[in-house]
Amino acid sequence: MAEKSLKLLIAGDSFAAKWPTKELSWVDLLSRHYIVTNIAQAGVGEYKILKQIQSVDLKEFDCIIVNHTSPSRVHTPHHPVHREGFHKDCDLIITDLLEHNSFFNKSLRTAKDWFEYHYDDDYQITVYNLIRKEINDLINIPYIATGHLKIITQLSIEKNYVDFSNFWALEKGDINHYNEFGNRYVYKKINKKLWEIN
Repeated sequence: MAEKSLKLLIAGDSFAAKWPTKELSWVDLLSRHYIVTNIAQAGVGEYKILKQIQSVDLKEFDCIIVNHTSPSRVHTPHHPVHREGFHKDCDLIITDLLEHNSFFNKSLRTAKDWFEYHYDDDYQITVYNLIRKEINDLINIPYIATGHLKIITQLSIEKNYVDFSNFWALEKGDINHYNEFGNRYVYKKINKKLWEIN
């Protein structure tokens, strides 16, 4: 495998997105060695990850890395709080909604109430699994799947899956949710997998 000639596509949520920071993330470290196109978006659910992949011609790339997200992220075309900036494409997740005051924001109150009275985890996991299978079936180039939560790993179906669920808890930080050591570790693990499958 010739490093710099390998064209990588990166899709997924904020664990894979290009963060607005000068610090080097695992994605930035990959960009030093490969031709990287990053279409990941902060805070998105699995449906938007599917849409990311459908928005490009996979034949233009040699490999894709997809960071899968939590099944409890609920799709919305318009987030009640995050309307611009890094999280402008964000989907709904209850932990995020609870951090914001909802008295003057009817959309936020409605979203919180929906989670309290109508959210169904079995349904969310069923839909998530269907979308994840569609992503897996859609990709016809070498494919590395990653996840940073136990539930994402438990639901993995991909041939080349890299599990960071135990590691993330130890190395949390402000760059792609990792500290500097964590980002270097993620880069090394993914780089090793790239060499194995290409």
